[in-house]
Amino acid sequence: MKPFIVILLCIGAVFSAGAQCENGRFQQKIFTSVKATKNITYHRAKNAGGYVQNVLMDVFEPQNDTMALRPLVIFQHGGAYWTGTKDYESQIVMGNELAKCGYVVSSATYRLEPSFVSLIFEDLMLKAIGRGVQDTKELVRYFYNSARDSSNPFRIDTTRIFLCGASAGAFNVMHTVYMDESDMLSDRWRGWLDEIGGVFGDYDFIDFGKDIFGVVNINGALGDKSYLDNETTSFLSVHNIWDPEVPFNRGRPYNIPTLMYVDGSNILHTKAQQLGIYNPFYIIPDAGHTSYSLDFFGNVVQPFFDSTLWYMKNYFVHQLGCNSVPTAIRPQQQLKPLVVYPNPAWDEFYLQGVQAFIGQQLTIEDLTGRLIYQGRFSGEPVSTRSLGMTKGCYIVRLTDEKNGTAAVEKLLLQ
Repeated sequence: MKPFIVILLCIGAVFSAGAQCENGRFQQKIFTSVKATKNITYHRAKNAGGYVQNVLMDVFEPQNDTMALRPLVIFQHGGAYWTGTKDYESQIVMGNELAKCGYVVSSATYRLEPSFVSLIFEDLMLKAIGRGVQDTKELVRYFYNSARDSSNPFRIDTTRIFLCGASAGAFNVMHTVYMDESDMLSDRWRGWLDEIGGVFGDYDFIDFGKDIFGVVNINGALGDKSYLDNETTSFLSVHNIWDPEVPFNRGRPYNIPTLMYVDGSNILHTKAQQLGIYNPFYIIPDAGHTSYSLDFFGNVVQPFFDSTLWYMKNYFVHQLGCNSVPTAIRPQQQLKPLVVYPNPAWDEFYLQGVQAFIGQQLTIEDLTGRLIYQGRFSGEPVSTRSLGMTKGCYIVRLTDEKNGTAAVEKLLLQ
């Protein structure tokens, strides 16, 4: 892929306090080891070939955790409905990373198609999405039932379940939460969904539009923005602006003319704003797709894995009501805009219009909160080489220690 420019948008600045989040839980890695339970069958159902198969997941938990009930993060991989696996490196790393922050994580697969033919015909693609929605609902049912009937072996708080997915996985979770029987589906679509047993009826054992605690949509879409009439469940979106596979705006997946039109993350973000639905948006303006992970190999790709995970954790703690803020922004400070030039930068960068901050504190941190530099701002250009800064994303902050004001901006170093 070509060099990337990252635009980071719309994470809330201040979150309410919550005792459950003490010691940085849910945003920082406070556990050193993780218990992984592999290949749990959460569902058995017929696949596209007509054969009954086991549908599997892995569960990651923090070791030596004393919290009675923990939030659950369900994450489904991508793969265009005919490939992909919960065993991708990115799935395993994400499961371990989030479990170390105190979450229980389900890395789940779903029924896949026998070949890429489902990418060609509208009816096959819709049925693949329908089976994915069925599996997602059955996965939530599995955790509800285990909490009720099996002494809650994973100690799940069933009132705090996040549904997350990338690409096809994002199609699954978005349609699970936002598509309901009252939506205006065409007769053809309803007929095709009825052929696989439907996605409503017995599957709607909870109100997914109200009882799911939050949604993460990575390079996904909805069949139509009108499904987004739910003003209860918020969602985080991550999407490449020139995504060649799932449209950023409205279009057909892969630009295949025989497939249906769908509304991508940018269309959904605009609709969410109109409806008053909280929808932080992380835009990657390049021509990649799920840039934190390569679809066919599932490799972790930097820096987008770290930044995607950073946005996910900030979204989660916002929903959980934690006393936390994005890296480098403190709640007691009065924040002002900071002009960083050039941005992206290479060897050095300037801070413009900040004469009042000369002699005050300059702080540079990466997106994980690691301190890169702290010292007095001289008004001179900042040399990235002298500070040992490498390619990536940073938070630059000037703080007036006398009156508590701060100027903050994000910097991309190429």
